[in-house]
Formats: sequence, C-alpha cells, structure tokens
Amino acid sequence: MGAWSEPVTASRRLPSEVGARDAALAILDRVEAGRGHSNTLLADLPVGMPERDRALCTELVYGVLRHRALLDESIAAVSRRPLESIDRRLLGVLRLAAYQILVLTRVPWPAAVDEAVRMAKARGRAGSGAFANGVLRALCRAVEAKTIPPARARPDPGSRASEFRDWLAREVSFPRPLVDRYLDRHGCESGEALLRALNQPASVALRPTRRGGSPEALARGLAAEGVETVPSPVLPGALRVVRGVPQRTEMFGGGAFYIQDEAAQMVALLLEPLSPSHRLVDLCAAPGGKILQAADHLGPAQGMLLAADRSPRRLRRLQENASRMGLSWIRCVAMEAERPALLGRFDRVLLDAPCSGTGVIRRHPEIRWRRTESDIRRHAAAQDRALRAACGLLAREGRLVYAVCSLEPEEGPERIDAVLRARDDLRLVDARLILPGSLHRFVNGSGALETLPHRDDVDGFFAAVLSLC
Repeated sequence: MGAWSEPVTASRRLPSEVGARDAALAILDRVEAGRGHSNTLLADLPVGMPERDRALCTELVYGVLRHRALLDESIAAVSRRPLESIDRRLLGVLRLAAYQILVLTRVPWPAAVDEAVRMAKARGRAGSGAFANGVLRALCRAVEAKTIPPARARPDPGSRASEFRDWLAREVSFPRPLVDRYLDRHGCESGEALLRALNQPASVALRPTRRGGSPEALARGLAAEGVETVPSPVLPGALRVVRGVPQRTEMFGGGAFYIQDEAAQMVALLLEPLSPSHRLVDLCAAPGGKILQAADHLGPAQGMLLAADRSPRRLRRLQENASRMGLSWIRCVAMEAERPALLGRFDRVLLDAPCSGTGVIRRHPEIRWRRTESDIRRHAAAQDRALRAACGLLAREGRLVYAVCSLEPEEGPERIDAVLRARDDLRLVDARLILPGSLHRFVNGSGALETLPHRDDVDGFFAAVLSLC
C-alpha cells in the first residue's frame, strides 16, 4: 500500500538494552515528527528486548496514539503552560505518563511519574524535569479528586447534533473533521460504530502458503511453537492469531505463512482466474502481500510476474519476503506508477494505489492526526493519474484491479466513476463473478468489493475490477 512509502526502522537507532518507556517515547517522537509509522517501528524493535518490555512498549505507543485527545485535554487542565508552548518531546513524555495514570491503571503512579521526570531531564531543557513533575503530580491529585477525566453526559445526536459530534470526537479521540465525514456519510449510529471500531486493535490474520500446507497443518505447527490460532470467521482458509507472536517462529522464517489482513487477501482474489501464462504487473507492490499471494497460487510462472514500486527500499523488503517463501520467479523494478516504464501489455494489472490509509487506522492510529481534506484531494489526483496509466497497460480481454485501503469515496468509487466517464472502452466487472459465494456479502450494489471495520471486522478496503470492452 502506497500510504506507507518510507518506513523508518527503530532497530537502527535503539540499542537492545533500551527499556520499554524509552523505546515507546522514541517511537512516538518519530511518529509525531512524521519520520515513521507506529506498526513498522514496533515490528523493528531490537531482537534482544525482553518480551515483557516489548509488550509494554506496544501498549504505550498504541495507547497514546488512540487516546491523544483525552491525554492532551487532561494535561492542559493541570498545566501552567498551554499545550502549544510545550516542547514536542517534553509533551511526548507527558502524554506517555498521562496514559499510564489515566488508562493503564496497572502501572503505579509513582513509577510513571518518576520515569517521566527522568526522561524529561534527559531529553528536555533546564527545568523540564521539575515541570513534568509538577504537571503529573497535579494530574494524579486531579484523578484522585475525580475532576479528571471530566465526566460528560452523552448529548442527544438529534437535538444537539454539534455538541454530540464534539463529545464523540473527545470520546474516541478523533479530529472533528473525520467525525463529521463519517457521521455525514453513515449516519449517527453507524458512524459512531465505525469510529469506535477504528479505535480498537485489529486482529492479526495469517495467509497459509504452499510451504505451510493446509490451514490445519499450519495451525498445528504454530501451536507447537507457542502461537495459538483459530480459523478466520471472515475468509475461509485464513487464520487469526489468538495468542503468541507468529513472526518470531521458525515457521515464519521458513515462509509457511504471510501476515495479511483478510480484506487484503480478498483483493488479491480479484485477480482470478490466473493462468501460468499470464503477464501480471503489480504497480505499487511493496511490501508484496498481493503479488506474493498470486505467485504462491500460480507456482513457477511461464508468463511474467512483475512487482513495481517507487521505493527501492520497500522493494528490497518484498524481495526478502519472496525469498523467505521460495517465490523466485517474481521480477522487481523500481518506477513510478503514474509513469510506468514498461513495454507490452498485461493480462492482469493490479493498482493498490497510494491513499490516505483511513481504512487501516486500527493498525496505524496516527493516521487520524495526519490526514486533512487537502491530503485526500491530493491522493485522489495522484490516483487518477496512476489509474489512467494502468489502463494503458491492459491487454485485450485483460483485467485491472484498482484498490485502496481508504474509507473515502473520493479515493474509491469516485475514481472508478471518473475513469469510466473518460474511457468508453472500459467496463466494470461485478466482483461476484470472480469471488466465491461466501464473499459476496462484501460486494456493494455497484459490483465493487467494499469492506468496513465496524461491519466486517477487517480493514477498510475498496476494490474494483475493470476490463477492456
């Protein structure tokens, strides 16, 4: 997915002996500065970090990002300084401690305060430690007095619509513009359910590969390594992780499975039917989940499987994944999707376009704080250019799968409508003609795949299939 074009790894900068709170603060600082993404940085924590510290670090990072509005409001209520005047790194220290005090109640308050003061002294200017100590002790007193967090009655969404939206924005810690977007489109009840779902952790889904054998065989093998799974309730053949860390198993190293949300697996199914003689190109391929799925299904190809991406770094990650799964027949090329430097035509073209990523906020909670209306418009314009270029690669009777992990109509159905208006030689293929019957419930009235986190318990995706008339 193009929304994550330049991951920054934590392992290059964090020593193996770093503690959970220091690691969490370093990751949050990079996320806040726009220099990394929470899930990527957490996945790249030092191998030598104890599991207990790794779990606490993960809880702290995601917790702060998911409750930032509550944390900021609470800090502002007891601080002598307005939030905007507090140094960004010092504010990160305060948020981290406030989360432990307000939400993560198993952490003793003195420990949270003492650790925050230590980190403030190490990272802030003169007086930062004393300031942090004063703010956090005031916060503890306010919590004991039950004045923080402030109790607010739920306004009636009918008669007090604006107040309700303000209340909901604080309740789920989302910017008001996104709250307005989802309530305007889905209504109050469904829109609130969507926002609450986006603020919950997402399940970890696994796609068994040929090397892993059947789902049952993979489940048995993982259980032997301490990872408990259950069959996916959404996608036949997929597994969901109940307990354990699958990427730290020998089966993962041996390419027995790929970690991939069920909705993303459904998108790859739209490339069917596939033939070993087909020429297939994935224009925004890295880190490779969908083309790896196609390659694993096909086996050694007689045609061409081409993985393209603008980022050589991300392509290297794709190649590592392909090597781990023994898929040596995928070719890689670095190029821009909007200007594909390719000769010939392709039977299958996949454009998993760079997008706002609002469909995967459960996995990347910082997205809510980064996306703006202009951001969505910018993505839509780039998607138009890439989609027009992708259509130019289609062979006669070929198919193009356009997908985005976005909930925004500007990035999904509106882009398909625009290209169909511009080209009368294209038609929309009903996804029900491709997907098995068990997945037809995810196809909307227009024939496109559309998944919603609150309704389907998977990532939010839109995907449509186009073919030349």
